[in-house]
Amino acid sequence: MMRPDWRPPTLDTPRLVLRPFEEADAEPLFSLAANPAVTRFTLWDHHQTLADTRVFVRDYARSRYAEGVPEPLAVCLKADPRRWPVGAVGVFWASQSNRVMELGYWLGEPFWGAGYAAEACRVAVTHAFAAYAVERIQARVIAGNDASVRVLEKVGFRAEGTLRGSLYRRGRQEDVRFYATLRGDWTGERPGTAVPGRRGTT
Repeated sequence: MMRPDWRPPTLDTPRLVLRPFEEADAEPLFSLAANPAVTRFTLWDHHQTLADTRVFVRDYARSRYAEGVPEPLAVCLKADPRRWPVGAVGVFWASQSNRVMELGYWLGEPFWGAGYAAEACRVAVTHAFAAYAVERIQARVIAGNDASVRVLEKVGFRAEGTLRGSLYRRGRQEDVRFYATLRGDWTGERPGTAVPGRRGTT
């Protein structure tokens, strides 16, 4: 049961703050989510209008918070005094009865190649292992998304295999590669921290 004082977590790393989305985030986020290059390997299509981004922030992210689901979180640069989101990251239950969660993430194209995705994923996974009774955290990668593979390998996830033709997306069958880490494997190198008093639990 969700506590009355529950809030989604805010997580801190050397260069990033991962925080709950706010409705004011829609406008700066739209310029990133409208880029087809960002969604080349995602399950969601690039945003056509600002209204699409408002739906994501209000009807998806913030409605999940209201249900006690602590994801997705906005990825923000500490160097930006406005703390506008540059992407999103989340760890969510794939099968709570089996103690399995799944990691998802994306960044706007101007922020690719700087190590931000790995930094955000590392602290999100570290927090999930600390906050939940989870034994396995997995990630799915559509075949061809080599940049995402590099992020997962940098963080310490292990390749487990490919499910051939297991995803129908945009008119074609796609292969999906599975990566995962287990609680006993996780080292959490260079972990961030949760802001005191704001850790999310369910």
